[in-house]
Amino acid sequence: MFVKAKMKLSTLSMAMLLATTGYSVQAAEEATAEQEKIEKIQVTGSRLKGVDMEGANPVQIFSRDDLANRGYDTVSSFLRDLPQASSAGTFTENGGVGGADGAPAGSSGVSLRGLGSSSTLVLVNGRRVAVDSFTNGFDSFVNVNSIPMSALERVEILTDGASSVYGSDAIAGVINFILRKDVEGHEISASYGDDTASSDFGRTNLTYVGGFNTTNSNTTLVVDYFDREALFNSDRPIEVTLTSSTRTTIDGVDYAEPWCGDNTSSGGTRCSYDYVIQRAIQPDTTAIGATLHHNYRLAAGKEFFAEAMYQQNSGSAYDSAAAFDIGMDGDLSVVPAWVRDIDALDGEVNPIRVRSRFPETRIQDYDTTSYRLLAGLRGELANWSWETAATYGKTENEITHVQGYMGVDKVLDGIAAGTFAPFNLGRDNNAAARAAVRELAPRVGESEVFSVDFNIAGDLPIELAAGNISAVFGGEFRSEDIFDRPSQIAKDGGVFALGASDAEADRSQYAAYAEFNVPITDSLDVIAALRYDHYSDFGGDVNPKLSLRYRATDDLILRASWSTGFRAPSLSQLGAGESLGTAYINCGEGQPFDALCGDFGASFGELELDQETLGNRDLDAENSEAVNLGLSWNLTEKLQITADYWRYEHTDIVDVDANTTLKACIAGTAPVTSSIADLNSEFGCVLDAGDDLVFLRTGFFNVGSQETDGIDVKIDYRIDTDNFGTFKLYAAGTKTFNYERQVTPDSAKEDLLGKLSGANEIARPDFVADFGTDWSRNNWSASLSAHYISELGDGDFKFGGNETVDAWLVFSGSVGYDITDSQSLLLSVRNLTDKAPPYASSPTNGYASSVHDWIGRLWTVRYTIRF
Repeated sequence: MFVKAKMKLSTLSMAMLLATTGYSVQAAEEATAEQEKIEKIQVTGSRLKGVDMEGANPVQIFSRDDLANRGYDTVSSFLRDLPQASSAGTFTENGGVGGADGAPAGSSGVSLRGLGSSSTLVLVNGRRVAVDSFTNGFDSFVNVNSIPMSALERVEILTDGASSVYGSDAIAGVINFILRKDVEGHEISASYGDDTASSDFGRTNLTYVGGFNTTNSNTTLVVDYFDREALFNSDRPIEVTLTSSTRTTIDGVDYAEPWCGDNTSSGGTRCSYDYVIQRAIQPDTTAIGATLHHNYRLAAGKEFFAEAMYQQNSGSAYDSAAAFDIGMDGDLSVVPAWVRDIDALDGEVNPIRVRSRFPETRIQDYDTTSYRLLAGLRGELANWSWETAATYGKTENEITHVQGYMGVDKVLDGIAAGTFAPFNLGRDNNAAARAAVRELAPRVGESEVFSVDFNIAGDLPIELAAGNISAVFGGEFRSEDIFDRPSQIAKDGGVFALGASDAEADRSQYAAYAEFNVPITDSLDVIAALRYDHYSDFGGDVNPKLSLRYRATDDLILRASWSTGFRAPSLSQLGAGESLGTAYINCGEGQPFDALCGDFGASFGELELDQETLGNRDLDAENSEAVNLGLSWNLTEKLQITADYWRYEHTDIVDVDANTTLKACIAGTAPVTSSIADLNSEFGCVLDAGDDLVFLRTGFFNVGSQETDGIDVKIDYRIDTDNFGTFKLYAAGTKTFNYERQVTPDSAKEDLLGKLSGANEIARPDFVADFGTDWSRNNWSASLSAHYISELGDGDFKFGGNETVDAWLVFSGSVGYDITDSQSLLLSVRNLTDKAPPYASSPTNGYASSVHDWIGRLWTVRYTIRF
């Protein structure tokens, strides 16, 4: 929640707060002179009220003007560049491959410190929103695309552990989106932007903001429309690092089909196939949203407040044509003459095998709708303030596979009937034949959250020499319900290149917490928090946080904090339905699972088996420990520096782990049967008559761990001139010293820092920085900013001798002009120099799309009128 300070703030405190939002120290001094008019100062990181908490927590604040001046048009694009979030777990719709990397089409999530999106708490106006009904792999997340940037007043980012203050999923920190409220008058803005290449990457944004006042109330309404065209790899000079191939096998010999001409591989026996060029760099999207904030002053100092938010996003995600491997009789009518002629050379008609691609790219249409309603009361009781509210949030998702997703049975039946030909990339099939084998295979999901919270804050009747002990006591109740329901044909593997598993679960949770500010001396405060969370399907846990704030001088604050955290298993991990796949184990002396190898395994040295993965209702919580040491220093009236060392240890991470079940089968603590039915829905193993493992049912376990540490530094400097205006220079960076991940307790620790890693080539740069300057003079303003990502080691699948992905430095800028007091114009340009991303050999698209992009120079013009 927030700090709400009615007390007198020091010049340093006010200066630090305003500096982070772009105001000057001079403005801070003026604000100090006017502080009797200030009712509330809100800072994410504490629930204490009426206490000056400035400097106690590492909080960064970005205003809506900060985001607009740097050319961001969506929340996700801003968070992707945030130094503390430019690492594993943060994902956007960049790349446009619906379902790739586990990310649902059209969705974006944020992960602080690379600890995962499920470990980063996302709030709107200090309270929770519903998580997405789909998951990123098995990682739950809040879809930040459901938050319109035009409705933002500011973004507050707390970058230390906060489970003890906010709840279990704030292990890595909190991102709090503060929406516009208390607006007077009306504002209309319109913008249009595009890239400077020949492609059409147009984006349009229309926004209305209105404030409606009465004697006792204010109602603020924001209505926003955003539309963006798609940008494809074919629109850029993508340097594809790996091409696929297609081939037809006749009498055991591979042949390249005529469609590719001389563009062949493997000695001319296969056609080279570029699947990367069919993908999107960014998909198209259309978003319509509205937010409403209402407050009404009641008698006796009480206030009623209400919020509503609606967002509807729709668009398409794109992927290359699906691959297939099909066998057929050589005498079918769809077999072309050239294949028949080769097949007839031995005087027999033989089966034909075709390993190729379908004739159209895959397109998923997505539709996401989110709602949020809140109503509450606040007031005073003696010298204590209280607040209570009820919140309801809901997210509805639907994905439809409108093109390129072909039904297995439909294709095989079409081949047999002569109505669908798989040869020549299927290009010989007309539109009707293609449509006849498609499967829409809709996937729907829904997530709901309902909560009631209450807190009361004030001074305890305990007065120390340095002042009173301030406290806040509170509690909340929350219920959650989630389901993800893919179509049955997708679950059964009945669609080429489309796998799916369902999930469904619900839970209720209650929490009680307390937080205290204890002034030890005039310069030293101790802030202590304690929270108990209890989940209906998991149990409870207590987590403390202890912070120290020492005001060494009027200009220097030192801070330190230690906290523990935990994350209850997500509903998706608890309620995941069955997911079928294939697994292997090695057999032979010295192999860990040789006891599950029988006659066949002993002969061939390995076993291939069916693996079924399910949710696990017996999961324990993930645990964490966080340490933060920092300072906030006004070296001069116009120069401020903040620096924080942070360290996280995250243990008992939930992950799918077949080895745990295999070991339990050998130890006798999991059932070993001769039929799947005899497992009785338990995790376990099925052996055949030869004592070979043929089926494994497993799921999620608490097996992983990760450790990371580093330092954040931010510098703000203001220069005032008589003739050239005011310059505000800034630099902010995150240097990560260590990032180690251990997948299971038996595996070795992996050093993942500064490289691309994993099948999805996730980047974990060791240094990310933003720096630049903002300038203003009379009616004019301008900004120049830069975003830097350090070099990376090429990924696990690198080839061609490439070892390093070069550092990337991208400049952006803007120019603004106030035409009149009520009209303004802003031109912003991202990637001013049209900088291409550095080459990376490991990802097949030739660049590290998780941190770099191929969008190029992108300009936006915005006109705003107020009345």
